Amino acid sequence: MKLIEDVKILLVGLGQLGGGYAQALSSVGFDVGAIDINPESISYALENGIISSGRSSNDPEYISSFGLIISALYPHIFIDWVKENGKYLAPGTLLTDVTGVKSCVVYDAQNALRPDVEYIPAHPMAGREVYGVQNADSSIFRGANFIVAPTEKNTEKGIEWCKSLGKILGFGKISV
Repeated sequence: MKLIEDVKILLVGLGQLGGGYAQALSSVGFDVGAIDINPESISYALENGIISSGRSSNDPEYISSFGLIISALYPHIFIDWVKENGKYLAPGTLLTDVTGVKSCVVYDAQNALRPDVEYIPAHPMAGREVYGVQNADSSIFRGANFIVAPTEKNTEKGIEWCKSLGKILGFGKISV
């Protein structure tokens, strides 16, 4: 798990899946921050120890302080977020997502990022028919499938990091 030690992790979107990721990562000691347009979601996550810091807007200085970023946004919003905020990502930042739709996202996201930032597509095969951080439950990942969907632009380090993330979150089967 050395690929993600001592690095701050940012969740962009604190819905049920983003909140579950944040909950799982915080529970094992990672410094997890979040951005969500809903200030109530940030407040709830802070009050319940799901995150250690949060913003309800895209703060360039805040974004640049994270080495690992996980997007839990809808696909078209994710692409817009990358285009608008990619310039704030620190060199060497690794980025992944939780969206199940890949073909309309992957290449646009990778092409919008600088060469010193890597986006590794992933798909957690978990979820429930509820929404919001209030319904986050990291136990839904236990035993579930996690798919890493790399492209030719991905490095072995990025792929291994993404696989490690799946293990830390508790997924039972991790496929590439």
